[in-house]
Amino acid sequence: MTIRRIPHENGDVNNPFKEWSRDFRLLAAAVFAVGAFFGVQLGLYNNFVVSRLAIEPHELGYVEALREVPGFLQAIFIALMVRLAPSVISGFALGIMGIGIAAYASVSSIPTLAMYSVIWSIGFHLWLPLEQAMALSYSPPGEKGRWLGQLRSVGSIAMLASIGACLVLMDYVGYAGLFALAGAAVVLGGGGLLFASRKTSGEAEKGILIKRDYFLYYVLNFLEGCRKQMFITFAIFALVKVHGVPVRTTLILFFVNQFLITLTAPVLGRMVDRFGERIMLSASYIGLVFVFLGYGLIEHRPTLYALYCIDNLIFFSSIALTTYIHKIAPEEDLKSTLSMGVTMNHVASVIAPLVGGVAWHLFGYQIIFFTGSILAFISLVASQWVSAGGRRSETASSGGSDDRER
Repeated sequence: MTIRRIPHENGDVNNPFKEWSRDFRLLAAAVFAVGAFFGVQLGLYNNFVVSRLAIEPHELGYVEALREVPGFLQAIFIALMVRLAPSVISGFALGIMGIGIAAYASVSSIPTLAMYSVIWSIGFHLWLPLEQAMALSYSPPGEKGRWLGQLRSVGSIAMLASIGACLVLMDYVGYAGLFALAGAAVVLGGGGLLFASRKTSGEAEKGILIKRDYFLYYVLNFLEGCRKQMFITFAIFALVKVHGVPVRTTLILFFVNQFLITLTAPVLGRMVDRFGERIMLSASYIGLVFVFLGYGLIEHRPTLYALYCIDNLIFFSSIALTTYIHKIAPEEDLKSTLSMGVTMNHVASVIAPLVGGVAWHLFGYQIIFFTGSILAFISLVASQWVSAGGRRSETASSGGSDDRER
């Protein structure tokens, strides 16, 4: 599709709504809804499971591992539905997410928590590669990193709004009401995508794709899945379980964190365009080595809060990996390769919480963060093989000139 861009002299002050296409705006509305979803889910989840279920680290590991199992099915989902428009599939995926999070209101045991978590996770893992594919399709050549950064800002603004709503409404509607509101928001966002273009590729795409050319992409996604899931599962949980942080403090921490992400995400997206994937991945992994070490060695709460925010601010590796695979993969491989990358990411995401929960139980919480630091260092080494060359031309992106594998 052709996207008309309005010229501007200063990208920092340009209003993105003026250059976004209708489809990109609908996608941004869906991303906003997903951001609202995660503002509630991430902001409340750890305090919710500790206060209502008195969950232990190894039990949390089991639940999180089960929640990540749908990531294995990612490529299968895409293979079964390649003839449907991504916007239609995404709309239904967000509906499933909404049902799952709203059902948290009735959680009374760890098995029911796991069941409802798996339900919303099915929708989320179906949505994830389609969001990336639609964002790449709806954004102009040469500025895909910037537009992906803008999308991340949209999600961060939504998380800010929903975390603020949690702070205001927590005393009035409680956990149950907030989970229900999050479910309604993401269902509405999915409904909006049903009005987006329903254009398909017109040919059968590869549902499951493994190529030697993309081996490094798979490896980096696997390592990112291990590292990311360790931090997501256990960083805030450690603050709540070990350091006794209350729900209101957790929400304020998330609010500050998302505010900083909102300010920096477009800049970081442009930096990926400007400096390239190898440099930005390297910077991210170097920072993560020290963040994980700090979490394992430091007990001072304000410092831990700062480290949590730093982790999220430098976690732009997902943008760099997305633009990297867009650079090296022809159009006909792109959606399937993105899907396989997310599947590899979630193979690790199933293993990490299981091993991490047991390791915490046996050796203490510090072992998790020391291991995360080692994984970040391994990722740093692997990222040095990322190509430093320029992006494919738009002609190559459309599949016209790439003869990598015919």
